[in-house]
Amino acid sequence: MKKPETPSLLINFRFALIFALSVIMLVADLRLKVLSDFRYYLESALYPVMVFADSPRSVSRVVSSEFKSRSELIEENERLSSENYLQRADLLRLRSIEQENAAMRRLLNSPLHETSRRMFAEVVDVDTNPYLQRVVVNRGSSSNVYEGMPVITDEGLVGQVIEVNHSFSRVLLLNDPSSSIPVIDSRNQIRAIVTGTGSHDELEISNVPRSTDIQEGDLLVTSGLGDVYPEGYPVAIVTSVGFSETQPFADVKAKPLVDFDRMRYVLMFWYDRTLSNGDRYVEPKKRTDSKVILREERIRNLIDSMSSSRARQTQTTNEPASGEEAQ
Repeated sequence: MKKPETPSLLINFRFALIFALSVIMLVADLRLKVLSDFRYYLESALYPVMVFADSPRSVSRVVSSEFKSRSELIEENERLSSENYLQRADLLRLRSIEQENAAMRRLLNSPLHETSRRMFAEVVDVDTNPYLQRVVVNRGSSSNVYEGMPVITDEGLVGQVIEVNHSFSRVLLLNDPSSSIPVIDSRNQIRAIVTGTGSHDELEISNVPRSTDIQEGDLLVTSGLGDVYPEGYPVAIVTSVGFSETQPFADVKAKPLVDFDRMRYVLMFWYDRTLSNGDRYVEPKKRTDSKVILREERIRNLIDSMSSSRARQTQTTNEPASGEEAQ
């Protein structure tokens, strides 16, 4: 049996008719602009549908741009905060360095040490024992932290690392009863020892004679003795100075500059006076003053002339004695 050919012819006729109409409308719209108004009204009527269909892409683009700008702002804020924190930590030593500048000019042959390796850390835990003043930070041996590592903030000295794990470290605060820090009075360079009392806002200065010139308001900074803390970092402010006739030492109290209850971030840095942990040794400056060189040369010549004259006198004294023995 043969299939009827009428449906196929009808389909072909419809396709040809639609194609011809499309070409005619396309040419008419291109040449005569007869469908421009119709297209305008049609697009206006379908605009809400087009907006709804395009909304997922628009929303995703807006959200991605917002997240990108927010992340960039957060990154820039963290970078600026880090730079500001480092600069404030560096300014802690400015006052002490200014006081030592005049003395260092007279000691041009003294070696200098510079420490540049520093690292941020966040306080993640606080010791619950009320008699111990210690905190835990999120840096450990994986970050090359070592026991005895100094810890500071932008306000002053915090303490030192006493225990190191892989990812965490325990820091002994300077107000802990077992903490003792060598300090000097920035006003008159008097040395002393600051000892923790277990209180958050009080330190004790031990073994200070009653005749020592120490006053309320004096700033105490690290002296650098003991090879644990570098010199010049602020520690505490003297709050009271008491005397007793029955005691050979004065009762001196001080307040730490760091508020340990509000401390969240700290700065840890490498310090080694043996120059094995990244410190840079600056060679002593050689003398170039011609007057000093000439004076040294004259002294050396004078010593040589005196030595030669003594040798001649000794030789003259020994010659007669030798002649007498020969007779």
